[in-house]
Parts: sequence; structure tokens; C-alpha cells
Amino acid sequence: MRKQQALAAVLVTGLLLGGWIASGRRTSVPVVTAVGASAAAQPASSSPSATSEEPVSVSVLQNATVGPALTFATFNVCKVACAPPAPSWDVRRDRVARVISESDVDVLGLQEATNNPTSFTKTQAEDIGNLTAPAGFRAPTYPQSANECRRPRDAAGQLAGTSPCDNTAMLLYQQETVEQVTLPDGQPSAGILLAGSITPGLDQLSAMRSVAWAYLQGRNGTGPFLAVSLHTDSAKTPEGEASRVALAGGLDGWAQGWNAAHGVPGIPVILMADLNSFAKRQPNGAQTVLTKAGWTDAATSRSARNLGYSTINYTADGATDAQGFPSRPKVYPVTRSNPSGGATRIDYIMAKGAGVVPVDYEVVVRLNSDGTFTPDYQASDHQMVRATLSFPGG
Repeated sequence: MRKQQALAAVLVTGLLLGGWIASGRRTSVPVVTAVGASAAAQPASSSPSATSEEPVSVSVLQNATVGPALTFATFNVCKVACAPPAPSWDVRRDRVARVISESDVDVLGLQEATNNPTSFTKTQAEDIGNLTAPAGFRAPTYPQSANECRRPRDAAGQLAGTSPCDNTAMLLYQQETVEQVTLPDGQPSAGILLAGSITPGLDQLSAMRSVAWAYLQGRNGTGPFLAVSLHTDSAKTPEGEASRVALAGGLDGWAQGWNAAHGVPGIPVILMADLNSFAKRQPNGAQTVLTKAGWTDAATSRSARNLGYSTINYTADGATDAQGFPSRPKVYPVTRSNPSGGATRIDYIMAKGAGVVPVDYEVVVRLNSDGTFTPDYQASDHQMVRATLSFPGG
């Protein structure tokens, strides 16, 4: 109900307080245009700087007719051994937990949530799960038989080798608003796949990537739906790009077949992914393959904020010693060569399913009044991306 009330508002004037450029709270109204803000200083479709107390004009969907909604997010948290100048995981873990716990999302796809050990737990993924559990998040459960990335064991049941996967994908959901589905035929309703199982013929590094999936539904009548977290290989080689495109091309058929095989044909699919592909560099890349196949990119929502901030903090003109963790984000203004004012996006939320409509989208950034990142929330070399999706019914 809180989402519908916010989305159905017509015109609101308010104050931006508390530091968020685009608030992660459900009760907040999407900020689109700052009154009196300098166009040169502000990214397209964004609010003013975080601690500004200037009044803003808030434009949202007028008389929007939406069904029950859930908020989804994708967030590459950067692996334990995140490249310098990233702080150590011992420092970043609390930042990651803070960003997630305060995001107010219902379903979250994580990337680079690895099986690598930390100072606190056996794996990074386990550490994230423990840190976010007090905020109500949990990972879907599944038997080992549904995990293609499980380590092999010998006849005595002892571990006898490494995981066949590059473990990078993880799902979390908010227990207050979402529940895992019990499938009609009793099959596991969540698990981990090798990307190569979705699309055969990928190069070795691409085929090893893990893909997290789960059947979930909202307690407000949304779903059931298939949630998928995916992280494609980043190799900037012809083979790597061909595999990214092939994997994207195989997702649609796989999802349809997967749903049918699990007794829920035709239900929506929500993809939360780091595709390592963006329009300027790869105009025919994975993101284009998906949209041409009928997937809806949440960034096309009529309420879209902070599009002038990239979803990743690596830039061609950035200082070498600040790549990934610069002191401030690059702002992509509207120019002749960039008429939309859009920034580089490699992180996506996409939906496929009748009646599923994006009604709000944002690149989540928290800055100080001088435009620099707030350190306590600078958790990764990526920004979280979040989107509210309306489902049929209600």
C-alpha cells in the first residue's frame, strides 16, 4: 500500500534531508527535477546533492494505475579481494550491510558475493547473510542437489576438489514482504546453476559463472515469479563478448522452459544482473539482446532518477589510483554527444512477463554536500540499482 500511495501522487514539493540523493525508503516520493538547480551541475533525472535543503519539485506518475508492487535491486558488492584502492573487506562489510539494510528492497540480486573466506566467516556470502539478517533479509533455501556449484566429494563423503563454478551470484529477500514458493510438484524452488547449463557453448570462464535462481512471491499478492541473479564474465575479448551475447540470447528460452518444468509456466521472470555490457561500448550487447527479446529494462520507467551517475566507478578519464573507489562520482551531463544525459550502465534490472511494469528506477548514491561519496556508504566499486515493479492484479 505504501508503494501505491507514493506512486499515485501527482505533484509534491518537499525537502531532501538525511543525505540520500534518491531515498531508499518506500515512503519517499521519487525525486525527478530540482527547482532552481543548475543544469550543468546536476545529472539528468536526478535530485540535487545529498544534504541540500532547497525545496524540490517532485514529479511522479499522475493518476497512475498500478497493481501490487515490489522493489528489486541489483548490487555488485565487489569480492573479498577487491582491487586497490578499495578498503579491505573487513572495512567494507559493514558498509555493504548498511547499504542493503537501509535500501528497503524486497528482493535483492547480489554479484561478487563469493565463497571466498573472510576474517569473520567461512565465505563472503555467508558474512553478508549474517550481517543483513537483523534487517529481515534471508537467502532462499535449497537442497545440495539443486546446487550445481557444490564441491565434489569422494566415496567417504569427504570434499575431494574445488567448486566447478566461479561463485559470484546470490539472492536475498525481505521476509516481511516476500516468501519462498513451495512448488506444486515438490521440486526445489531455488538453487544455483552454471551459466553453461543455461547456454551451452560459452567460453570456459563464462560457462563457470554461477547463476542464482528462486521462485518467490510477495505477501501483497505479487507473483509467483522467478528471480534470477547473474554476473557475466568481464573479459574484453571477442570470445568473452560472444559468450555474453549468447548467454543473454539463451536466457529467455531457458526461463520459459525452467518455469514449465517446475509446474509454473508463463510466470514472470525478474533478472538482476551485472551484464558487463553497456550501450556505448556494446550497442548490440547482452542488454540489447534481452530487450529485443521482449524483456523490459527498468531504467525505462517514467520515474527514473540519478541516470547521470554510472552504476560503476571506473571511467576512462579517471585517475588510475582512484579507479573503482574515487572520492566523488563522475557526473554525465546532457551534451550534444550525450543528449539523454545517461551514464554508463552495466548493472540492470529487467523483467519479462505479462503485466509487469517498472514504475520507479534509481541509481542509489549517497553523497556529502560537496559531492563526494559518503565513506560509510561507499561499499563497492558499483552503485546499487533499485526498481519498483508493478505486477498484475491487486
